Amino acid sequence: MKQKLINKDLFIDRINELEILTNGLKNGSDYILIAPRRYGKTTLVNKVFNNINKDKNYLLLSIDIMRYSGSIRHLAINITDKCLSLLGLAGKLYAILDKVELSLKLKVSWGDIELEPILKLLKSDPNTYDELKLLEHALELLEAIAIKKKKSIIVFFDEFGELYHLGESVVKLFRSVLQSHKHVSYIFAGSQETLMDHIFVDKNSAFFRFGTIINLGKLEEKEVLEYFMFAGFNFEISHKILDILKCHPYYTSKTIQDLHNNHFYAKDTSSFLKYLEQLLIDESSYLEMLIQKLSSKSYALDVLSNIARGVANNFGLEDKSRQYISNIISLLYKDGYIKKLSRGVYELTDPLLKLYLIS
Repeated sequence: MKQKLINKDLFIDRINELEILTNGLKNGSDYILIAPRRYGKTTLVNKVFNNINKDKNYLLLSIDIMRYSGSIRHLAINITDKCLSLLGLAGKLYAILDKVELSLKLKVSWGDIELEPILKLLKSDPNTYDELKLLEHALELLEAIAIKKKKSIIVFFDEFGELYHLGESVVKLFRSVLQSHKHVSYIFAGSQETLMDHIFVDKNSAFFRFGTIINLGKLEEKEVLEYFMFAGFNFEISHKILDILKCHPYYTSKTIQDLHNNHFYAKDTSSFLKYLEQLLIDESSYLEMLIQKLSSKSYALDVLSNIARGVANNFGLEDKSRQYISNIISLLYKDGYIKKLSRGVYELTDPLLKLYLIS
């Protein structure tokens, strides 16, 4: 009997979102993707971009805000570099800068795209120039290049919630510039729900009603079970995976792929549990990184561990005030570690982190 093949780039239960985003972005609509870490936001956008990339009328750009959220200057430089890549000048900003005289008496342009304002600011004293003005010029390049190239540009801002850490003025600047663009459409993704709400959902937020919000949830259990049947998994293994991994998009997809490739799907639950032990080892660096982020925040890791163990009420902090505990819960929620199931009841968004903490 010929073995069934599983797509190497496993992609489950995002068909509707894929179609909506592909068609909407091509028609100039803007979208906001909100979901916890590893829920498939970037994978989904990459799929969308693969679809759109077949159409030569569109230019595509991806910018990870997380990598540059510590500095307005670095963010502006990165956006400028990304824009120059659309002109065939990837990584050439500093090369251009080195060739420009300090006086900048002449207008500096590339293919009718004016670079003088950006270069002039970069040549000036970092302690005196206006970083927001540099960022504004960088963002304006997007529309200018779209017009120059006579194409539509689609920009993916990943972890856009991190922009909030640079200040309200930066978020407002993004809105004021981007809303004027007629040839550029945007997709914003973020894993920190509270920050994304501050930017896009709250009525007083800078990006309120800027685009359509899509909240990516877990995979649908029915769809996952159908995929298990296609892959040849037995009933026992299928339901054990659902019980432990809770239809988490990344871990479920990876597990299906790994078990199928290693022919574990025909074995018993003990084989799956051995695989799970190895998965915890393989993912330990990522899980330790999540834990390390909480190490400087008093009692946050203790509360998270107790939630993982099912400890309710004061979450193991009987000697702390209700307000103190509430602040910790808010922090864990804001950073995407937990979600609320009902009043006073929470669960970890990452099922493997839960296993890691209680093992």
